[in-house]
Amino acid sequence: MVRIIRNIVMLLLGLLAIAAAIIWWMLQQSLPVLQGVQPAALKSAVTVSRDERGYLTIRATNQADAVYSLGFSHAQDRFFQMDLLRRNAAGELAELFGPAALPTDKERRIHRFRDRAELSLANLPKADQQLLQHYTDGVNAGLNRLGMPPFEYLLLTSRPRAWQSTDSLLV
Repeated sequence: MVRIIRNIVMLLLGLLAIAAAIIWWMLQQSLPVLQGVQPAALKSAVTVSRDERGYLTIRATNQADAVYSLGFSHAQDRFFQMDLLRRNAAGELAELFGPAALPTDKERRIHRFRDRAELSLANLPKADQQLLQHYTDGVNAGLNRLGMPPFEYLLLTSRPRAWQSTDSLLV
């Protein structure tokens, strides 16, 4: 009997170790890539670095590449927080959190911030629209470059939604 219990305990410990390894791997895959060369849709080379405190520095020869790289870095570092900000402003939190977020969503939707952001985007000068699109492209590239979605989506059993130019105006 003692032998059977010991074997069951060993089996459970082995399964627990496997589960911990899988969870660790998934969390590692959701972390930003902080070193190495990242292929990107840029006109020229860009250098992105962080100091000992994690402050971001971007060196680019043109504004479009700098903005793209900023969006890429933002998505890698904090896409879930960006997603919360846009969903909160637009009244779309229930998509992530379910019915518990409906009262908050109803309060926000009265203001029609998403519609206003779309109207504002359409009225921006073409150069500003293009800069927002470069940022948006960078955000989506940074999100897609992660091995796994940010871990918060794993906890919520949800998938991130692509960034749109209007989302930057919402935030």
